[in-house]
Amino acid sequence: MLSMSGPAEYVHAYAESVGALFAHRMILWTCAMTAVMFVLLVTRLTRADEETSRSEVIRSLPIGRRADLAAALLVSAGAAVVLGGLLALAATGLDGGDGTSPLLFGAVHTAVGLVFAGLTAVAAQLSENASTATGYGLAALGASVLFAGAGNAEGNWATWLSPIGWSQLTFVYTPEQRWWPLLVSVLVAVAAVLVAFTLVAHRDFGQGMFAARRGRAEAKPGLRSAGALTLRLTRGLIWTGAITLLLLGMAYGSVLGGADDFADGLSAAQKEILDRGGADLKLSFATTFISINAIVAALFGVLVVGRGRKEETVGRGELVAAGPVSRLGWPGTYLPAALFAATVTNILGGLGLAAVGAGGDGGLFGKIMTGTLVQLPAIWVLVAFVFAAFAWLPRAGWLRWLAWTWTLLVVYFGGLLKLPEWAKAVSPFDHLGNYPAEDFSTAALVVLTVIAAALAAFAYAGLRRRNLSFN
Repeated sequence: MLSMSGPAEYVHAYAESVGALFAHRMILWTCAMTAVMFVLLVTRLTRADEETSRSEVIRSLPIGRRADLAAALLVSAGAAVVLGGLLALAATGLDGGDGTSPLLFGAVHTAVGLVFAGLTAVAAQLSENASTATGYGLAALGASVLFAGAGNAEGNWATWLSPIGWSQLTFVYTPEQRWWPLLVSVLVAVAAVLVAFTLVAHRDFGQGMFAARRGRAEAKPGLRSAGALTLRLTRGLIWTGAITLLLLGMAYGSVLGGADDFADGLSAAQKEILDRGGADLKLSFATTFISINAIVAALFGVLVVGRGRKEETVGRGELVAAGPVSRLGWPGTYLPAALFAATVTNILGGLGLAAVGAGGDGGLFGKIMTGTLVQLPAIWVLVAFVFAAFAWLPRAGWLRWLAWTWTLLVVYFGGLLKLPEWAKAVSPFDHLGNYPAEDFSTAALVVLTVIAAALAAFAYAGLRRRNLSFN
């Protein structure tokens, strides 16, 4: 549990500080989301603009070679400061800590944003395309989460290898609160920016420091349809999602195996916080882990739809659409690809959780896998909604991220934030029930599946009616 939340110093302050409980539950996840934001932002303002030749227009003017990178980092730094300020305001009024605790809560997110902006700036110089640069940035985030989790669980030095760990080690809202770990974040961010500025002056425009691998002279026989091409273009995301969910499920399974021992040391109030409606704390834990796996799996479906929008805007889709391909073939095949990615990754996450967490208990294994399958209709609704937004409102890319973020808030923080029932009901996951801690409704699963099918039909109707946005 410490690996998925933070150091034990926060737990020790629960009785005196609501802010400590809030920070303990929030920092890992909100910092991870912050890191994703700045990976995508810096990639968009650097490598993506260079890949699409927008930077070439700017560089045709009398500016220096580092000007576009400097501008991207200045915008990112400003965004990080504004984000930290808003989060400080959001945390104002929490019991516990001192007058500087809200400022420190905001500052830890600013620090994470600056670090990942710098690291992504370096990644943008190493690769010649935006997708790979984004992959490098997200890989750094994954390593950061793993090191923070390992260090927090064991209470050892591994936390100091993680930018997110440095933010957790501020112990905000606890009696041990301190600011100085953020100095490490600042130093690493500055160092990464200096490296990025050095690299950008030693590479050719449009190229990366790492040479691109030569492609095949001729396409494989399987690439004879738009659907096959879509799967080929998204297979990296699908493999990443499959491996990520399998490892995540196994990590959660290792925690699930020790749930009974963990429960022995909890007070009645702490058990109430963790309860998901079941008398067995292990089933409550399993329910929470199944839900988190489903949200992460849905994320990969959202990313696949985003890849379809990218192919459209950069003009590569124009080459496909110029052939004898219907709208259902392109870009319509991105919906089945997204559903496939989300479904497969969710099932693999459940297998990892059940295989490690069940401990040879066949009944618990079956309940975990059933609970994993129960999540699928809600995942399909979310992915179908995202695709419908892509079909009808292609320029409103923020809609897909708003939908996914809201489901995360409802599933993981809904109880803690005491969201009203109508707000939680917007999320399809809120209608599934808390299986295996509680029974699920078969009728709800049928209704959600029908809604997903209706959204898919609505999306395809939109694709037939709108113009494709080739730039």
